[in-house]
Amino acid sequence: MDGSKLRGERDALMAVLALQARRIRLLRRLSGEWLLFLVARVFARWQVVGEERIPNQGACIFPFNHVTPAAYLVVNTLIRRHRPQLHIFAEQGLYGENPLAFFLACLGERDTEARLLRAYRAKGLSAGELLAAYRILCAGGAVSIAAEGEMTWDGRLQYPLMPGAAWLALRTAAPVVPVVSVGAYDVQPRWQMDRLRLPTRGTTRVGRPLYLSDAPQPRPSPAAVADANQRLWEVMAALVAEGHDTAGPGG
Repeated sequence: MDGSKLRGERDALMAVLALQARRIRLLRRLSGEWLLFLVARVFARWQVVGEERIPNQGACIFPFNHVTPAAYLVVNTLIRRHRPQLHIFAEQGLYGENPLAFFLACLGERDTEARLLRAYRAKGLSAGELLAAYRILCAGGAVSIAAEGEMTWDGRLQYPLMPGAAWLALRTAAPVVPVVSVGAYDVQPRWQMDRLRLPTRGTTRVGRPLYLSDAPQPRPSPAAVADANQRLWEVMAALVAEGHDTAGPGG
C-alpha cells in the first residue's frame, strides 16, 4: 500500500473519530457518561452483564476482546465508571499517531498521554510499556488491554492471545477480570469503519476475577506464560459463548 493511500485512510479515520467524539462529548456534557450506556441500550439494544464484578479498588487487569471501536468505547467507559484512573493499552496507529489519544483529546480529556500505554501494530507490547503497566499494578492501579493484540477481522476471539496480560498477571499476581463483547462486530466491523450499523443487538459480559498466580513470579518462564495465556483464552472464549446466548450470532 503506497503512502498516499495510507495517508488517505488515516485522514478518513481521524475525521470519523472527530465526528463521533464531538457527539459523545456533547452527551457527556449534558448528562455524563451514564448517557452513553442509555444510548447504547436504546439504539444498539446493548446489554451489560456482570458489572458488579468490576473491583472498585486494588490492582486489576482487564483483558478484553477488541471487536470494534464502538465496543472498545463501551468497555472502557464501563470500567472507568468504577476505576476512573484506568490506564489503557492503545494501539499505535498510522505514521506513529495514536487514534485513541486523538479520540480522547476530542472528548476533552486533558492529559491523554498519561492515561495511555502503547501497543504497536506488530501485535506486540514493548518491554518498556509492560514495565510501566507493572508499576501501575504494583501501586494498586488498573490496566485494560486488548488481549488479542489487534482488532479482529471476523468477529471471533483470536487464538492465541498476545502474552502481555498473562505476563502481567503472573508478574504481579493481580486479579484478571475479563470483559468480552458479543454482537458488537455487526455494529462497526473493521472493514467498514466509516459508519455505525444500527439497530443491532450486543452484550458486554464481565467475568469473575481470575487469579493466574497465587504469588508474584519475579521471572515467569515462557512455559508458565503460555499456560496462563491458554487458561485466560479459555475463560474469555467461555464468556463469548455465554454472550452468544443473549446477543445472537454476531461476533
